[in-house]
Amino acid sequence: MAKKGLKYLIKSLIWGGDFRQKILIYLLKNNFRFAFQREWNYSKEEPHFFDQRHNIFEIGFGEASSGSYVFYRGFYAAEIIKEGDKILDIGCGDGFFVKRFLVPKSSKIDAIDIEPSAISFAKTHNSDVKIKYHQADCIAAPFPDTSYDIISFDGALGHISKENALILLQKIASNLKENGVFIGSESLGLEGNDHLQFFNSLPDLKNLFKPHFKYVYLKSIKYKIQGDFTRCEAYWRCSNDLARIEQAEWEK
Repeated sequence: MAKKGLKYLIKSLIWGGDFRQKILIYLLKNNFRFAFQREWNYSKEEPHFFDQRHNIFEIGFGEASSGSYVFYRGFYAAEIIKEGDKILDIGCGDGFFVKRFLVPKSSKIDAIDIEPSAISFAKTHNSDVKIKYHQADCIAAPFPDTSYDIISFDGALGHISKENALILLQKIASNLKENGVFIGSESLGLEGNDHLQFFNSLPDLKNLFKPHFKYVYLKSIKYKIQGDFTRCEAYWRCSNDLARIEQAEWEK
């Protein structure tokens, strides 16, 4: 007992206590916030991907003005994944959503991104035995495999041209299993200086997806980010088989 008590006392002196916790949180807060400013405000060009650790810290210890809404796409994806699913994630970025939301039930995940620095970051910070990261152009290069249960594409549809979007959607439809589901999200309205196309409403997205998928389920959520700016984010589930997406109980 004395030995255990001494060990506890030493740990308490080094790590324990509210005061030390406040110091550590203060240091981390400034570390993440300055890193964000350095990457997005002070660099010559905006980063090609977003480090989601910034959002995680803000939700856990910061102000988190946008709440948990920025992670809804991850929850919606996890909701439809079944045990043993093989998944393709297009535009994986830092790999945060791949590891935290797609991994638990999946058997294998191919995650691709055109940006080398994103793939390098993902391999370093969000690796897992189930994930294989690929640096590739999702339009020009073939997918790593030809048959997936789930294909996800989040926050990047507006970054490609309408012509390339049609090419990509055809590839996605061709590489899904018979009852596979295409899932994803995109902001609605004029958001993003580097967008090549914009979608003003859910019907805009439905018209884009409908030629490729028999069943198209859509929903949207509004939430505030960056002060008073309100984002309207759309989410979709598309398939040529109704059974699997019906289980999610979204309105058609």
